[in-house]
Amino acid sequence: MAGVERYGIEPVPAAERTVGWRDLFAINFTFFLNPVMMVLGALAVLKSGLPLLWAVVATIVGQALAYLALTIVGQPGVDDGLSGQVAMRGSFGELGARGLTSPYRVIASTYWFAAQALTAAFGIQAIAVALADVEPPLVPTALAFAVVQAGVAVLGFDVMRWLLRIVLPLSVAAAAVLLGVWLASDDPAYAVDRVLSSPEQELTWLGFATVVTVMCGSSLTLVTNISDLTRYTRSRRDMRIGLVASTLLATSAATFIGAVFAVGSGETNPFVAASQLTTSDVVLVVLVLAVVVQTFAANLTNVYTAGLSLVNTAPRLGRFWATVLAATAAIVLSAFPSFIEEAQRWVTHLGNVAAPLTGVILADYLIRQRGRLDVGALFDPAGRYRYLGGVNAEAIAAVACGIAVYYAVPEAWVKVAWGAGAGAGTYLVLTSMLRLGTSRPARKPA
Repeated sequence: MAGVERYGIEPVPAAERTVGWRDLFAINFTFFLNPVMMVLGALAVLKSGLPLLWAVVATIVGQALAYLALTIVGQPGVDDGLSGQVAMRGSFGELGARGLTSPYRVIASTYWFAAQALTAAFGIQAIAVALADVEPPLVPTALAFAVVQAGVAVLGFDVMRWLLRIVLPLSVAAAAVLLGVWLASDDPAYAVDRVLSSPEQELTWLGFATVVTVMCGSSLTLVTNISDLTRYTRSRRDMRIGLVASTLLATSAATFIGAVFAVGSGETNPFVAASQLTTSDVVLVVLVLAVVVQTFAANLTNVYTAGLSLVNTAPRLGRFWATVLAATAAIVLSAFPSFIEEAQRWVTHLGNVAAPLTGVILADYLIRQRGRLDVGALFDPAGRYRYLGGVNAEAIAAVACGIAVYYAVPEAWVKVAWGAGAGAGTYLVLTSMLRLGTSRPARKPA
């Protein structure tokens, strides 16, 4: 079995970047085949009003757009073994990364962690009622989940990779059980033709655009730390195959499952809906195991990336203790049910920062940095990435502009695209103006 991870924010040596696409696929697939993604699939049907199959299409479009960007942003992890937050120094400066991108990822990771724990607790509550007519209290159940999951995540990448190889087939089996409960039901509301046609839903551009923004924005919250998952990978090809294939397969499957139970029952949590379809104690116990396995897989990654982000802000903590602190914050947030009850709203708010950050990072990395970072300078406080007192002011201003545009445009305009585009465009304009100002020859004295 793997031991506790040795590396914090320092680069992973080339000799240790040996992870292939299969391991990366396992990590990312189990991360996305989770109850919260199923809830988002249900909300695509119930709140955005999309028929089931269109909800899946909107999910694929949103995730494909996100990973078109993320596989580029993840290249410094593959090329140089860099953690995500160290790579962010190239675009935002050392203090900019420590003060903006790292705290943002800690917030996003702890939100996703709490949402998973709460979704599991809601599911366990409903299954316990069906199984033994006992309703365990929601918040203590969520906190119990959170403590166990956080404790394992503290051990680091190698332990996470080892465990997720085991969890992957269990997670797939859990999804199969949910689908089996649906297909075995004789409830007319769950008839296959009715569920697939979704007669109470109707395709609208507003609904489709909203789901694309939510799904794309949910994955773009990974933008500042995607290199955390790729820095042990041996090649860009392995990264692209592992990340893209796993994301599209897992998110489309999760959306499909969530949407199936939403159409049939009007419930946003598929585990709650499934518990109402069966009287078999064996199936109910399996559903308990399923929700445990799937939330466990996702939350290992959430706490791991939160810890690496926090250690960039406070390097003296070291990866282990930074992860402990991030895990503690995630556990506390698991006591607030509104994080999952209003999931679509919270994800939209997280995306309002993620989209402009993505635009700025892409514009800087592809155009200004020409697709490569100076690794030595990233660790040199007086190096080329010092910018203005450690902060790239143009990048920060561009993110702020992108956030304003994201909020200003209507949902039908696909907010996530406007936020990213405004961030990238503003950054390129500001940096061009700065170059023109510094290159203009001084006037000769009269």
